[in-house]
Amino acid sequence: MNMTRHRNKTTGSIVRVDDATAATLGTEYQKYDGQARGYEAMKVADLRAEIERRNEGRDEADRLPDDGRKADLVAVLEADDE
Repeated sequence: MNMTRHRNKTTGSIVRVDDATAATLGTEYQKYDGQARGYEAMKVADLRAEIERRNEGRDEADRLPDDGRKADLVAVLEADDE
């Protein structure tokens, strides 16, 4: 039985599942090979700095939240990218 790891984009949690189960995971999961990429590779201080940079010139109501755990900050930036 082939097992693969998948990461939840919102929480950052990792699950190891067989191929049949992997096919049923929703779009909130992506295949995970153990290598941090993009925002995942950044430190929390750098993520907050990027959010602060993006908040410059935004109205108060449109500002991105810069509190929470690393997974929260990554989710904020990924959502803003879309």
